[in-house]
Amino acid sequence: MNFITDTHALLWWFTNSPRISPAASDIFEKCEEGENVIFIPSIVIAEALSIFDKKRVSFDFRTLFKKINDSDNFVIIALDYPILQKMIDLKDIPELHDKIIASTAKYLNLPIITKDEILQNLSHIKTVW
Repeated sequence: MNFITDTHALLWWFTNSPRISPAASDIFEKCEEGENVIFIPSIVIAEALSIFDKKRVSFDFRTLFKKINDSDNFVIIALDYPILQKMIDLKDIPELHDKIIASTAKYLNLPIITKDEILQNLSHIKTVW
């Protein structure tokens, strides 16, 4: 199965954080085993780099980036015209990063792995946590 990930879910998986839910952990584990594909909006990578630069979470960004790049089951999705078009219609998501993640999910018609309650409470966005 295919999914979109938000930044927290990706970093919590990568850092073995106890804050990741069992369901999200299972999805990432199956991705590592080749059973799932997790699409990563480019803004998630940019946010991860920002978190790394600000040292808000202790992790090795280069290792994370290499792991994603070397994997067939983690796929980075660029912010491009079709995703920007989807953003125009998302009036109920105020935060820009979340809007880009949700637009990517709507464009690919996939659920988002997220703990974000704003995204979870939207009827037109599928989420898993």
